Amino acid sequence: MKQLLLLFTGLIYLSSFSQISDFKIKFDLPNEVAETSGLLFLNGKIITHNDSGDSANLYEIDSLTGSLTRTINISNATNIDWEDLSEDDTHIYIGDIGNNSGNRIDLKIYKILKTDYLTENAITAEVISFSYEDQTDFTTKVNANNFDAEAFVIYQDSILIFTKNWTNFKTNVYKIPKVAGTYSAEKISTGNVQLLITGATYNLTDDIFFLCGYDSTANPFLVFIDNNRTSGSNIFDSGYQRISIASEIGQDAQGSQVEGITNFGNGKYYLSREFVSTIQGGVTFNFPQRLYEFSDSQSNTLVAVKEEDNIDFKIYPNPVNSKIYIKKINSELPLFKVKIFSVIGKEINTTEIIDYSKGIDISHLKNGTYFIRFYFKDRQTITKRFVKF
Repeated sequence: MKQLLLLFTGLIYLSSFSQISDFKIKFDLPNEVAETSGLLFLNGKIITHNDSGDSANLYEIDSLTGSLTRTINISNATNIDWEDLSEDDTHIYIGDIGNNSGNRIDLKIYKILKTDYLTENAITAEVISFSYEDQTDFTTKVNANNFDAEAFVIYQDSILIFTKNWTNFKTNVYKIPKVAGTYSAEKISTGNVQLLITGATYNLTDDIFFLCGYDSTANPFLVFIDNNRTSGSNIFDSGYQRISIASEIGQDAQGSQVEGITNFGNGKYYLSREFVSTIQGGVTFNFPQRLYEFSDSQSNTLVAVKEEDNIDFKIYPNPVNSKIYIKKINSELPLFKVKIFSVIGKEINTTEIIDYSKGIDISHLKNGTYFIRFYFKDRQTITKRFVKF
């Protein structure tokens, strides 16, 4: 466990409006994951791991009861300082990227098949190795360097790594490919978040980022990056929101070391806190490892628009077997893209609209309930529910 840094300084907070709601304790996590760090939600289960000092294990936790259901070992990996988890459609990624001393030359991200994870308890991983393109000094500087990292996401065809800058409380964003190999990580963005960033998640459905971390006085925060970004990799270029969650966590907020964050559909998120024992004002406080849950109240993921709410826009037939058609579309709202999502918010496919009068083919979908979201060139969206039979 890393010692929590407490620097009581006069920090001027950036003002922002909160977009989170329904923040609550989900449950305390099992003792086996006292140092919970990364977080992922897959197949109805929560996946986490410890940071340094544990075996190369992933731990699967029942999302209803909080009980440990399975331990999965990565047989060709070592847990030097595992810090975060991410995923794409086919793989889980494990970040051995912690670098408190700033002297590591063995930074890695392990990549495992989801099919292996779901069926085996011992898995072999592919290895993605990297170094930072602008790091030239590898002398030991414990909690005094800008090449520590505890957060990364899969974004498009790349891995984005968010640093935990001990010297200036910024976060730098580096990019590497998500295929096995050895790379020099390219610096693509910087955010003056004035936080130590400890976790990240990218919500593909809403095209937004949430980061978590804590400030110089050890108060927990979220960072929100919305989908109205300038195109390209410089994700901080169009701004961000800093959201304090101290009041939501409550009386034991200060000193809470939030570590992992993940989306689990419908604009909902899990946030983890590792066990921390810290001294404040001469008093020892023990914070148990814990999982929180909250909603993004600005998300319109899977919010179906009732027909009477938008009389100029209808889909038919519904239920549908092969093609969905659009009726009475307002000509002042040019449509350019359609996405289909499962009921848990997973994107199924995207269609670029050229001639919507020909309908949208959904014959390849399995029978069930889906959401279809229409994107207009003025950034408006409309989401509707349909049933495939």
